[in-house]
Amino acid sequence: MNSKKNLIYTIIKLFFIFSILSGDGTWVKYGWELFNYVIDARSVALGSSNIAYNTHSVSSSLINPYYSNKPIKYISVTHQSRYAGIANSDLIGFQLKKEKKIININVLYEGISKIPDTRSMLLDWGYDGLFGTNDLGEGNGILDEGERLDYNQLIYFNQHRLGLYCSFSYKLNQIPIGLGFKVLSYSLNNHFALGFGLDLGLIKKVNFSTVALVIRNLPASGLIWDNGTIEGTFPYLSIGFHQPLNFIESKNLKINTMGRLDVNALNGNSVDSQIRFHNFTCDMSMGVEGIYKDKFFIRLGSDPFKNLTGGLGFNWDNLMIDYTFFSSSGNGYLGNNHLISLNISLEWIFKKIIGI
Repeated sequence: MNSKKNLIYTIIKLFFIFSILSGDGTWVKYGWELFNYVIDARSVALGSSNIAYNTHSVSSSLINPYYSNKPIKYISVTHQSRYAGIANSDLIGFQLKKEKKIININVLYEGISKIPDTRSMLLDWGYDGLFGTNDLGEGNGILDEGERLDYNQLIYFNQHRLGLYCSFSYKLNQIPIGLGFKVLSYSLNNHFALGFGLDLGLIKKVNFSTVALVIRNLPASGLIWDNGTIEGTFPYLSIGFHQPLNFIESKNLKINTMGRLDVNALNGNSVDSQIRFHNFTCDMSMGVEGIYKDKFFIRLGSDPFKNLTGGLGFNWDNLMIDYTFFSSSGNGYLGNNHLISLNISLEWIFKKIIGI
């Protein structure tokens, strides 16, 4: 087992050493969003605030890798379509079990088709509209008076991102933590990038409450492009809490409240952040879930982009269906969304359908 871990660490080290020696590096604020918003419908309905609240789905380890510490009988499938089908994403999660070791595997995909490339459309010939006269406006890259666009030069390209997220539990100085190892393959037109990253999560029970910490992109996630360019992403901290409302005495009704705080103190200066001060940013999200007889779920939330979220869930023991809708606000970048997640017991499928 130790030899396997050493091999993984060696591969990661060699990757970053090779990257540093062979390319130009830059720090960016983008690139790894795939692992933040291609998640299951239940988490989206709660505003992705459930890092301290276990939803008992394989895909919940994307929110907090600590949730790979217990066996789950379901496989999870999620589909999302945006912008009239231009952008599509899929998520499949399942568990691998060997003796007492559990590994959560999540495969993520996003494809965006027909992205317009307008760089060749502009006939940048200046105010007189004649090429080669070197008049004012010629070659400035701006559509000036007298210039026009050649729509025959409009071309389209595609973007594809494929991610693999493997998480497992581990004891660090007898403290149980969750480790999430992520691999990202990025294809943009005729360019390609490959990257690796690591997340760390832990949870602490405090009376009836739960507190969680997740460090993402530890010590830093990186993408290396085919032209040698290296894009590094700084780590940031997510802090979460979960509080059940114990004053409700009904045995049939449960209500859970939760919140999340994302703190970036290194390179988080973004116009979309809720709180900004130089390179320090802070974004909050929250959610509430009502459960009736462990069969019916209703959820409301607010995500870090200030979008209001909501959804319903149904549990038939061997089949769980979750539906989520949220509309985009001025800061949202996903547009209006409808998500459906299915959690299906493989044992039930084999027993009832295949007859095994």
